[in-house]
Amino acid sequence: MNILQIVSSSRISGAEKHVVVLTERLHKRGHNVIAICPPGDWLPDQLRAVGAQVFEYKMGFSHLLRMANHLKKFVAEHKIDIIHCHLTRATYLGCIMGVVTKRSVISSVHVQSHDFVYRYLMPNPRNHVITVSDWVKSGFVTMGLPEKQVHTIHNGTEFIRDDGSTEEILGSETVHAEFDLPPTAEIIGIFAHVNDFKGHPLLVRAMRRIVEARPNAYLLCVGPVDPTFQKKLNDIAAADGVLKHIRFTGMRNDVRRILNTTTVIALPSLYEACSMAIIEAMALGKPVVVTKAGGNLELVKDLETGLLIERDTDAIADAIVSLLSDTELRQNMGAAAHQRAVEMFSAKVMVDNIEALYQKILHPS
Repeated sequence: MNILQIVSSSRISGAEKHVVVLTERLHKRGHNVIAICPPGDWLPDQLRAVGAQVFEYKMGFSHLLRMANHLKKFVAEHKIDIIHCHLTRATYLGCIMGVVTKRSVISSVHVQSHDFVYRYLMPNPRNHVITVSDWVKSGFVTMGLPEKQVHTIHNGTEFIRDDGSTEEILGSETVHAEFDLPPTAEIIGIFAHVNDFKGHPLLVRAMRRIVEARPNAYLLCVGPVDPTFQKKLNDIAAADGVLKHIRFTGMRNDVRRILNTTTVIALPSLYEACSMAIIEAMALGKPVVVTKAGGNLELVKDLETGLLIERDTDAIADAIVSLLSDTELRQNMGAAAHQRAVEMFSAKVMVDNIEALYQKILHPS
């Protein structure tokens, strides 16, 4: 197949990383992948490195209509079979191209959205939407998209090899020293932008009860953090007498190394569509404590691969203490979480499902 991937952002974020993984695996399976994305930044070179032919175009709305005739010729010259869009602005461009070229358009959606493009342009018999969870899918169906044109394909992680194993992780033994943690520390990890939505204030407030029950418990916040917001969290921790049990790492490129050292993963966010932080934790055999909201209920099997909780400090503290206090429970949940990730949330499974959808659209039975 000749597959056109359109992405309307070139920065480092989840959707862009997803496109790189998808492109690399499709290329290795013998497909010809051509990509359109904004100029500069992180993505263009990453796509070229995994075998894509990349064209860099500005994606401002003022450019989209002017590009229509040019892109009609582009699709014909490259014999594009299917157009796959990522992010909202790319979907506008894809819909324009679909109209002028009569090609099927797929839009991958990572969040619930009521944007005009999904309500009025995507509902075309040739077009399809991929959602990262049934929770996201339900929003699009409720909005009026035909259910047969909306397909759930969960995110997948490269942490799992195609044979189900995980790569050896080097350097984890130095994490304690790097963040001034005692060798016996029980590390509670949260991997996310540090903010209210992800639940960091709730987790910091829960640390008082957690430390009372487990004095070696430490909270490691991995992700970008605004200094003002960090001070707010430090003030909360200081008032509760647990400031020395809180660490902030900032943005990291060695997430797998740090994740491998944690004891328990927590993510008390308001909701998640299909959290890569949860999937990656499961892949490495870590039990997770997450809020009972959004797509989390599709990732985590309560009491089997992790704990689904209400979004309050007491529930967070109780769940984390129960896992820190029971080594056998943690190990059993971690093993079950890893197996579930292998079966449902690997990059191989994700690309298998996307490739099968391409074939179904191009060759309907």
